Amino acid sequence: MEILPKRSLRGVTPFAPEQPNEQIRRELGLKDIVRLCSNESSLGPSPRALAAYRQAADSLSCYPDGGSPGLRAALARHHKLRPENVLVGSGSDELIRMLCEAFLDPEDEVIVSQHGFVRFRQQAAMMGARIIEIPMTDWTHDLETMARAANPRTKILFVANPNNPTGTYSTAFELRDFLQAVPATALVVIDEAFYDFAVENDDYPRTIPMGLRKHPNLVVLRTFSQAYGLAGLRVGYAVGDPEVLGWLDRIRLPFNVNLPAQRACLAALGDQAFLARTVAATIKSRESLAAALREQGFGVLDSATNFLFIHARIRGRALSRALFKRGIVIHPLDEYGLGDHVRISVGTPEQNGALLKALKSVMGEAA
Repeated sequence: MEILPKRSLRGVTPFAPEQPNEQIRRELGLKDIVRLCSNESSLGPSPRALAAYRQAADSLSCYPDGGSPGLRAALARHHKLRPENVLVGSGSDELIRMLCEAFLDPEDEVIVSQHGFVRFRQQAAMMGARIIEIPMTDWTHDLETMARAANPRTKILFVANPNNPTGTYSTAFELRDFLQAVPATALVVIDEAFYDFAVENDDYPRTIPMGLRKHPNLVVLRTFSQAYGLAGLRVGYAVGDPEVLGWLDRIRLPFNVNLPAQRACLAALGDQAFLARTVAATIKSRESLAAALREQGFGVLDSATNFLFIHARIRGRALSRALFKRGIVIHPLDEYGLGDHVRISVGTPEQNGALLKALKSVMGEAA
């Protein structure tokens, strides 16, 4: 007997992670692997976070604190809000999924951007929602058109700001007008996973706490994965109206964030000096890498993140395969319908140098 899943799930493809380093080493016989595929911090986490993580080993026989109350309170103080305005999740991915589970019925409408973060449409589709995709303008969200598309059937509008994979962002003025134009009956979810890099730009929006005070239908997502260098722990958080987050709390798994992760993130949040050094070093390395890639003839978009969106000159997957054989892992963008583009994370100067050397070799062979 064939047992079929629900209809909305049948068109959803599973997430395909990059191969582990050890597997790549065995397959290719390489000693060193340079991973520039997942927007990870090349500088790693704060020493304070590492110390807290190791100390948590003494308590591994105990369940973690349900709901991450200590981290939740610390985040509320950090943002000058109340703990009820914060919900901690197992990465932003879990929070996106909970938002869709809590607020979407089949045939509800969800508005996304054409090349917006792929997880938005995937999770909405799993709930049977109707996805309304709005084309980008100059590789940036067309917020004005997205707002005009909203109607009484619209439940959620998703905006990644900055956007993954393009690295572009919508300005404070654009977001202000967007929030004013969207009906109060629709939830606006702003994913600010790369906030710490983008906030260096004067016109980048300060959604927390200003936007939240004016718009109870706004939810902002942040993460410890990128600038804080804790991607392996999978911790993100949502900031929003207590009533909205209360619905998410009802479906949150009881112990969704493990004990070492809570302790490490709490310590990382308290080390803002390390975060500032990481951001400064990443931006410096990003600009240097972008200039070098342009010198090699690649089209590189200005980025407000820790990665670069690149026109590959050849098919992105072909470029990715050629670099893979040389021990360099980047991310092709076929899943976004961008077969001629790749996303490359900003590495250390040594990693970036290895990438540039490999690219020169690959493009020389392709000429």
